[in-house]
Amino acid sequence: MSFAHRTRPSPLVLPPPVGNINQNLAEISLPVYTYADLRAARHEDQYENGERILVGLKDYIFNVSPLKEFMGPAGQLSNYPWRDISFALVKSSNLPEDTAVQGYNNFSQNDSKALEEWTATFLLRFTVVGRKSRVDTA
Repeated sequence: MSFAHRTRPSPLVLPPPVGNINQNLAEISLPVYTYADLRAARHEDQYENGERILVGLKDYIFNVSPLKEFMGPAGQLSNYPWRDISFALVKSSNLPEDTAVQGYNNFSQNDSKALEEWTATFLLRFTVVGRKSRVDTA
């Protein structure tokens, strides 16, 4: 019997919380991204030109450029940028097939709680630049 081996990334070192970085989030009109839009936002020269690095987490699109060391081409989480990382982050996985999972509807109660905690953590540390579409055609 063989078991699929899930690689677990080293602990993600997040920047400290930034005041009220998303304080007016409900009042701001943000662009809506589908999974396809998020993937299309990637550019080959993204890292070299200092452009922003985006990820989807729960209902939001975050600019995680401060994590370039982890999410850049040589980083241990290089599969995360320009994807919905809800599933992979909750499962502590950096496998390509886990970053390919879209959405978070079939989570257990514990996984849902972990997703809420990760989302709250990201809301304190990274700028929300968009919202994820609730209906996606990806």
